[in-house]
Amino acid sequence: MKKSWAIIGIIAAVVVIGIIVGVVVYEKEKPSYPKWVGHSKSGKWTAVLSYNGEKYEDVNYSGDFIWNGSKKEKKKVYVLKSQYWIGGKMEVGDKTEVKERVSPDTGFVEYTDAPKKGEHPKVIIYWEENNKVHKEVIPLKKKK
Repeated sequence: MKKSWAIIGIIAAVVVIGIIVGVVVYEKEKPSYPKWVGHSKSGKWTAVLSYNGEKYEDVNYSGDFIWNGSKKEKKKVYVLKSQYWIGGKMEVGDKTEVKERVSPDTGFVEYTDAPKKGEHPKVIIYWEENNKVHKEVIPLKKKK
């Protein structure tokens, strides 16, 4: 009787170790998708370019703005236009102003490639607060 319990214990230990090894191998083999993050000089904006999990013609990165100011200030803030630049060239952006309230959907690019090695992406945001127009250039830096 003791031998059968010992065998069951050994089998259970082997199964648990096998599961742990499988999870570790899976996590190491899973592709990692870096993100690019930047903060405005005023501290009121964060720009994030990240993998969105969807694919549209082999491009799957999207960029969003995060408002870091107060909720009270947010009610008085409008995004007028945004531009996404790589290597001194505007990839995506508005040329004319469109007054939009800040929301979780406030973004600067949808469905784009990840920046390539050596490229230095940046975002320019034009925004209005208390009837005063502001412009901020936000360089994006690669994060893991």
